[in-house]
Amino acid sequence: MGNNDDKDYPFNLPTYIAAFDDGQLASQELKHERRSWRSEGYAEDSHIQIFDHNHGIGTIGFHNDDGIDKLLGEAPPQVRFVLILPMVHERIADTASQVIETADLFRRNELYDDGSIDPSEPEPPVRWEASRFNISRRSLIKILTKYDIAPAACSHLRGQEQIFGSRVTKSEQGHVQGFEFWYAIRARAYFREVDMDADLKITVVTKYSPATNSTIVLLKYRSYNDLTCKLKLELMSKLYELVTEPSTQEVAKSPFAISLLHFNSTAQWYRRAARDPRDSVRGEEEKAHVKSEDQKNEVNAINVRRLHLTMRNLDQDKVQLTFILDVIDRLRKQHDLFYRLVRKTPDQDQRDWLYLRVEEEFDRLDSQLTYFRSSIEDVANRAQRLLDLLFNLSGQQNARWSEKVGKQAMYESASMRAIAIVSMLFLPGTFICGVLGTNLFYQESSSSGSPSNMAESAFRAASQWWILLITIVPLTCLTFLAWYMWRRRTENEISRKIAREDEEAGKLQKGLRRKSSARRRSTFANIEWTRRFSTRN
Repeated sequence: MGNNDDKDYPFNLPTYIAAFDDGQLASQELKHERRSWRSEGYAEDSHIQIFDHNHGIGTIGFHNDDGIDKLLGEAPPQVRFVLILPMVHERIADTASQVIETADLFRRNELYDDGSIDPSEPEPPVRWEASRFNISRRSLIKILTKYDIAPAACSHLRGQEQIFGSRVTKSEQGHVQGFEFWYAIRARAYFREVDMDADLKITVVTKYSPATNSTIVLLKYRSYNDLTCKLKLELMSKLYELVTEPSTQEVAKSPFAISLLHFNSTAQWYRRAARDPRDSVRGEEEKAHVKSEDQKNEVNAINVRRLHLTMRNLDQDKVQLTFILDVIDRLRKQHDLFYRLVRKTPDQDQRDWLYLRVEEEFDRLDSQLTYFRSSIEDVANRAQRLLDLLFNLSGQQNARWSEKVGKQAMYESASMRAIAIVSMLFLPGTFICGVLGTNLFYQESSSSGSPSNMAESAFRAASQWWILLITIVPLTCLTFLAWYMWRRRTENEISRKIAREDEEAGKLQKGLRRKSSARRRSTFANIEWTRRFSTRN
């Protein structure tokens, strides 16, 4: 296929129907331009690993563009896996494993092995380029055209699409020519020590051809960073075991049997990844409930940021697990359709052992993933209750501080009242002295002015000194009386206002009780009338 065929894809497919297949979207998803890390770049020459199994014999090898052309020209094996491995956008696993806390987390939860190398790493390493395919655009379109893959699957192979899709093609005589389905699931983990997500998107595009009794599976393992390299290696190890095992020739008769490959590892990844959030929430609970003697502020002991990030990632895990359960449910429906259309056995009791075995595995995976989702929901609920407790503790702390401030305000108010009383006590006398401005007390001096005569001078009071007393005492009493009457008047107004509000609230509640009682009486009357009417009839 030349460059012109590349430009014509997917409009040149024999099964392309414009009413159902979005060729414009497929062309846009597979175009040469690289818009962001979400759309991987193409390799100049392919270096892709292909796993074949044909009647008990497994073949594994790396192929470039010429090797892919030769392989596509040969007769198809029973099962062929084409493994597309985009390079990661960031390489941080080795650096993160050098941190003691992170290394301990990896070791406890079995999420990363020291010295592990991401399988997407190129050879030689100097050619490393972030977010780049290990296949050229020419070879990818050749594979899609050779096996007549649905254009809707292109957004899964180069993009962020994650929906479940399927397509069954028939001839004019009603014979099934192709049975295909595609989906993408995610395996997630959150490493709080480095505040990073380990997110592996597993894209699976499967097509079964009844004419050749063969299955083609396009696999794509995509992750933003290399924290998921352990999971990638586990999946590739299972893929190697599946292809090299002689008994696979019996399992290869059903494309749904080999689709179970990824679900076990994904479920175990979620199980291991859920340990750290559970331990984190448990540690925060101990901080909130086990308060030491030297730590009286339990609010500051709780790490709110860690709780928030934990809940955010748990919510994302729940979304992904819910979607995986939906994928399993849709696979079961397609499995039943496969046996009705392809195997021509609509009666389930007449179906072979492989159908029963696959259904049993679907049941087990459904139960396992449902349990993991419930466990994650439990941890999320515990984290939410801990946040609620934090807010309640914060409210109690604020109430205690308010009580202390109130007591201090009362003490300060008492001090101000004492100062006010002392001021009122001296205010009348000060006022009278200022108004009268008379010298009621004076000292007579001798006319000679000698120091000895000054010592003999007498201290005398004016004849009207009593005016000061009869003026100050009544005015002081009058001031205290006016202050006392004003205070009583203010307190009485406040008391009347409170009593008036209580009376209005009581009337409102009494009216509501009357309405409720009237409604109950009306309801009882209707019930009694209904009983009498039924008895008469």
